Amino acid sequence: MRTTLAILLTMLMLTPLIPLAGADAHGIPEDLDAYDGYATLEIHDAIVADSNITATWTLNISISDYLGTGDLNHPPLGIRKQIDSYLGNNDNYLNQSEIDLYTPYIENRAWIDSERAGCCLLDHEAFSPTNITIIPNPPSPGPVMERNGSWGWTEIVELVGQTDSRSTRLLDLPRTGAAVEEVPLTIILPTPYEYRYSAMQDVIEGSPSEFTINRSAVPVASDIRISLGENAPPNVIANRLGGGSSVPLDSNTNYEANCVDSYLDDTIVRWEFTNNGTTTLTSDQPWVSVTPSELNYSHGEVLSAHVHCIDSFGSSSSWYENIVIDGVSPTWEASFSANPTVGASTPIDVSDGIIEIGSEDILDINITASDDSGLETMIEITSNRTSEWRHVDYDEMVAQSRFPQNDFVNNINLDLEDRHRAKQPTTYSLNLMVMDDAGNQVTHTWTILVLDGAGPTILPDIYAKEILISAEHPARAGDPLLVNLSNSYDDLDAIEDTRWTFYLNSEAQFENETFADIETFDLGPLEAGSHWLILMAWDSKDNMDMLSFSLAVQPGPGVDIRVWNVSYLGVPVVGQTLEIHSVIQNRGGDSASGRLCSGDHCSEVVNVPWATSMGPGVVEVTLELPLEQTGDLPLRFDWGNSALNQEESVIIENNIVVNPNSGPLQVVLGVFLVLAGLAIGARLLWGPERSED
Repeated sequence: MRTTLAILLTMLMLTPLIPLAGADAHGIPEDLDAYDGYATLEIHDAIVADSNITATWTLNISISDYLGTGDLNHPPLGIRKQIDSYLGNNDNYLNQSEIDLYTPYIENRAWIDSERAGCCLLDHEAFSPTNITIIPNPPSPGPVMERNGSWGWTEIVELVGQTDSRSTRLLDLPRTGAAVEEVPLTIILPTPYEYRYSAMQDVIEGSPSEFTINRSAVPVASDIRISLGENAPPNVIANRLGGGSSVPLDSNTNYEANCVDSYLDDTIVRWEFTNNGTTTLTSDQPWVSVTPSELNYSHGEVLSAHVHCIDSFGSSSSWYENIVIDGVSPTWEASFSANPTVGASTPIDVSDGIIEIGSEDILDINITASDDSGLETMIEITSNRTSEWRHVDYDEMVAQSRFPQNDFVNNINLDLEDRHRAKQPTTYSLNLMVMDDAGNQVTHTWTILVLDGAGPTILPDIYAKEILISAEHPARAGDPLLVNLSNSYDDLDAIEDTRWTFYLNSEAQFENETFADIETFDLGPLEAGSHWLILMAWDSKDNMDMLSFSLAVQPGPGVDIRVWNVSYLGVPVVGQTLEIHSVIQNRGGDSASGRLCSGDHCSEVVNVPWATSMGPGVVEVTLELPLEQTGDLPLRFDWGNSALNQEESVIIENNIVVNPNSGPLQVVLGVFLVLAGLAIGARLLWGPERSED
């Protein structure tokens, strides 16, 4: 019966306590810490494999009177109301006799094993108690509604457990919501054992051999697993930054060390630098910078670096290196040349520290470097031309780059007044750094002066009848034309310092004129066709630019019909049918339609295309004409344009004479005339002379 009661009491004590609520409850104040106290588990023996382990569990817990107990009914009433209602006289006053009736419930808290008691498991097995001491701390007498007090107990339990055969020890702490889990639990390990790892290390703090777990901060019901093991020396990871087989005498050499150990261990770093056994520098920082010359080292001596990592158990590991000091800087030579787009390159004199290069030229860079160590020497050049402009090579560098005028010179993005003003030439910096294997560096800087190497930028606008020429508004024959050069500019010179020359169809229209005199000038009406324009401009440094282009002038509006040639096939004899061919030209800008006629006989209507800047519109028309009377053959071309409401006839002069029918002799003569007509037609069509009306 006593055993059954003890088990029941244990289960009730481990039941989560429920805050006061209900008709008589006022609720737990938000600023109230419902639980207070601590728990410790101190392991006394070495936690080696397959061993008996003794430990001591200590719990001191204080619970607010607002919280009740599962030992009695209705825990939401709070501990004072529970005792008064179920063990007392329910007079809303808690007296000592009623308290004495509840005290055995605390004293008889059953301790079956360490897992059920809310402590722990070692290697998946619970500890068993060997000696249990429980000291109750019941609530104080007084009115039931006075809930600013607390109740609880203190327990000290001697434990015994067993490890398994694995090399790593596992400690599991239950998280089921029991009251004892609401206070921090401190684990104390025997020397030299330490905390290794836990997935819930965010709720663990302290040192490797004595650490505390805040189980109440774990929001889920899940065991907290912790791995334990024997302390091992920390792992030191150290190195000298930059590498190399030696270190410089007069500049910094940086060392860093990282000590890797238990998550909870606060390791100590100790650096020591010596010169032939004499300590020159010590430091307890993980990162340290050393300048040998400041520590009285000389060229050729050895810098000895030694670092120790020490953990909280006093275990340590170390790293060291001996490195020769190099106090001799590398040497270098540099030469530069300007490589134009046309012509041979020329050397650049940089004795004054200035590299003069044309804006259109390519800068050839040649640098060689060496060191007395015989090891590779790094060459690096940078420039403020762009943030990414950088070249790196070893021992010898050959590089090329163009340095144009920058965005502060005249350009199309500026307004007219601003782009016509004079601007300062562009300068850049060219920075050299030569470094040997030890890290010794030498530097040098040149100024790059970009010379004015480009002629003016020529931007003409051409207007016809005060409208800018475009595909929609072409220039037409007879239109007055105006050229405007206002948009033009020079990169550095004021526009007033430029000179201009203009050729139209290889004939000079003006030469060496100032911009003020020719900013706008007339071309005059031009014939239909393609005209070649050449504009040339010079700046004050005699840099020249040229713009050449063709200007297509379209024919004027209207229809201008011309007969190019006439030919025929057949014998011009009465009774015969003559096939007459004519090539018609239209030199006007509008199309037409027409037909070839002789008297009342006419051909099919043909479309006569309009002329373009490339030439007249051309169409061939054929008339089948039966010959009915002798004499000169009349021909005409009747044409019209409905849009222009225009109809006209063009009389076609020809040498065709119709003869009477005179038998075989006439036939022979007819054949001769046909051949002669064909020859004349071919000469008119392909020969150097063509008849036109």
